[in-house]
Amino acid sequence: MIRHFFKITLGVVALMSVFVSCDDSEDAIKGLMVDKEEITVGAEGATEKLFVESGEKWVATTTEPWLMLSPANGEGVCECSVVIDSSLVNDLRTATIRFCCMSGATKNVTVRQTGYGKMIRFEEPEIEIEASAKTDERYFETEVTTNVPFEVKIEYDENDENDEEWLTPGKINVELDRGARPRTTKLRFDWKMNTLPEPRVAKIYLQPTGGNEIETPAVLTLTQKAAIKIEDNREGDSLALLTIFERLNSMADPWDTSENMRNWNNVTLWEANDSGLPAPEAVGRVRSASFLMFRTEESIPQEVRYLKYAESLDFSSNTNTMLLSIELGPEICELDYLKELTLFSYGLITLPEEFVKLGNSLEYLDISANNFNDIPQMLTPEDFPKLKKLRMVASRRWTTSDLRKADQYEDGLGLHINTLSNNSLRRLFLWENLEELSLSNCYIEGEVPDFKVGEEGVVAYTQADVDAFGGDTIQYLADNNCPKILPNMKHLAINLNFFTGNLPDWLLYHPYLLMWYPDLLVFNQQESGRNTDGELVRFDNVPSSFDYYYSVFPGTREKYEFKEEITE
Repeated sequence: MIRHFFKITLGVVALMSVFVSCDDSEDAIKGLMVDKEEITVGAEGATEKLFVESGEKWVATTTEPWLMLSPANGEGVCECSVVIDSSLVNDLRTATIRFCCMSGATKNVTVRQTGYGKMIRFEEPEIEIEASAKTDERYFETEVTTNVPFEVKIEYDENDENDEEWLTPGKINVELDRGARPRTTKLRFDWKMNTLPEPRVAKIYLQPTGGNEIETPAVLTLTQKAAIKIEDNREGDSLALLTIFERLNSMADPWDTSENMRNWNNVTLWEANDSGLPAPEAVGRVRSASFLMFRTEESIPQEVRYLKYAESLDFSSNTNTMLLSIELGPEICELDYLKELTLFSYGLITLPEEFVKLGNSLEYLDISANNFNDIPQMLTPEDFPKLKKLRMVASRRWTTSDLRKADQYEDGLGLHINTLSNNSLRRLFLWENLEELSLSNCYIEGEVPDFKVGEEGVVAYTQADVDAFGGDTIQYLADNNCPKILPNMKHLAINLNFFTGNLPDWLLYHPYLLMWYPDLLVFNQQESGRNTDGELVRFDNVPSSFDYYYSVFPGTREKYEFKEEITE
């Protein structure tokens, strides 16, 4: 079939001779000629040309709305455009263009359009991402073209030593509102940092749902670059510090890497003559480091485990902690020489099981201003025999003075326990070696636990305790068989909680009571606070003065009683 057998630029006589030679039908004799009998296009649609010649006026109609002819009428020689819309179906569809002259002569042109096959396709079948980045930059997007619904399946490299699911797909947001016509959308995937010095690979499959099948599988191969290798030496310590700083999104001024590490702010190194030097090879390695003011939604970066000889670490002041629910990872638990650990206002809700490994060395723990709903059960004198100071101050996720509203907070208020049903505080008060316990500004309600000699392993003060304390200063305790609770406690703070009831005698007659500034840090509870039962929080037996105390501990009057200076 001749597709182009005349041009508009040719004369009418020449055109007529061509048409006559190519079509001897009755319609041709009557003067209606069209250069095509069939048009076939793909599913994406197209615009085709038709040349029409007639000695009289003609009009054209189409049998389907998905194609349009322009112009749809004419006389003489005309070039017509056939505009075919993209298909909405998976199968072949057909339509007819019918040309009619006033004399009755007709011509039909058949238009066929193939349908879309069912398909899902990644625009990029392979992507490489970095090993690490700032928290809000740890994601990638990829374009997907599809005409069927699908779900995401991820397969991880079986040789990945991390053994973790490090990709999280975002919500699939594609509207298949045009039938089989494919739509292009973007898929987002959040990723975790690679902590190993080898690259890792994941396969992302888009699998059709709803009983659909596709001929070519949709697969994206994602490769994540290897983490920087950190070695067990001084250079490894500096690299670990810099990596932690970066991954925490620290808002502090960055360290000047051209400077010696011993000149970095908030970093100290072991010196050869330091007391407690863990090993000769620790000289020049990090002894302590502080990371202040940062922004993260994740645990302490795993590079902390490379600070092998760290004795003191401080991670303080994360942003928007009331919105966070971070589970501390196990990496920091690998530090055998860690004595002091501060995790202040980080957004933590749990400590890992491995945390007990620190019990062999830890002496000071500050986990204040986090979102713990209870005192971690693992904190026991058996597992942490060297711990002397424990701080959980301001463990409030949200602020309220009325615990009747506690159920309104889905994730909890923070450290909210009732001593009538929860023995966490009681357990801490039986910790004989503690020298500081700070639980100010939490949501602890109920009564301060009381104890009896002979129960729960509680013993009474003895004459040996009196002698060790300094003679007869606390003779009252031994003479009255008083329970020996927190005998080494130099600083107790339970103020701004929701306690009610009586202060127990073991507390009112504690040998270090006046060192605690009790008016401020013990007796003083939440102002206008109400507990879960709606009771106004307060102790019922707060002493009006300390005369009772001086009368039984006469040696303390000279040391603690305020003496007003009289001046003339």
